[in-house]
Amino acid sequence: MKYLTPNKSNSQPKPESSPQKEPKKGGSDYLELLARWIVALISLPVIFISHIIAQFVTPGTPGYKLVGAIGFWIGTLLSTDSIWQVLFQGKPIFPWFETEWVGWFGWLQLLFNPLFWISFGISALVQVMEARTLRGVRLVSGKSL
Repeated sequence: MKYLTPNKSNSQPKPESSPQKEPKKGGSDYLELLARWIVALISLPVIFISHIIAQFVTPGTPGYKLVGAIGFWIGTLLSTDSIWQVLFQGKPIFPWFETEWVGWFGWLQLLFNPLFWISFGISALVQVMEARTLRGVRLVSGKSL
């Protein structure tokens, strides 16, 4: 094994630098330090909240995935209502813009109705197919459709 020898410039000891005088701190330096502390103290709650929000808007973070999952399931449930009404002639699941709906007791009955779960599955498949179709598509190209 061959050892490398240091260059002459590296092997010579460096001369000691003369100690430099530290500048005296004046009153303005203390005021600047105090101002920085006050600004940091005031902005601490905003920084804390922004770090929490960043977890929900930064792609790849657990919060981002949670928001996406919640959006997927709410979208699936909302589109299940239309599939339920059109294919199986069921009463509306939600009371929006409807004169009658299944009601709170009807929701309990829906959980045991296989036709509801079929419409929920169809709705989930439609959501997945839409997401795969639109993934990677630039928004500008979607305007021309």
